Order: sequence, then structure tokens, then C-alpha cells
Amino acid sequence: MDLDDTEQDPEIKEYSSVCVGREDDIKKSERMTAVVHDREVVIFYHKGEYHAMDIRCYRF
Repeated sequence: MDLDDTEQDPEIKEYSSVCVGREDDIKKSERMTAVVHDREVVIFYHKGEYHAMDIRCYRF
């Protein structure tokens, strides 16, 4: 079987790093929102570390 001819699973996506703002701006505001790979996320700067998560809560 030739691996070059196999189709990739459409559910598997490869993502790359995305610049959402300047470090200084994020540190000053402590948080910001951005659209990354078609998803709205919130980026936090807390206790010297950056964190990002989906902006929506899907819990019912």
C-alpha cells in the first residue's frame, strides 16, 4: 500500500502558531479575545504565564 495515496482524515487538522497581539499589550490588559482557526478564544496573562481557551462555555 502506498502511503502517499491515502486520504487524510478530515477531522484531523494541523494547526500552526498564530500571533494574536503584542506581549506587552496582553500583559497590560491581562486578557484579550481573538479568532484563531475559526474559533473565538480568550487569552489570559496570569502569574507570568499565558493561557488560552475557548470563549464559549458549552456546559448545559
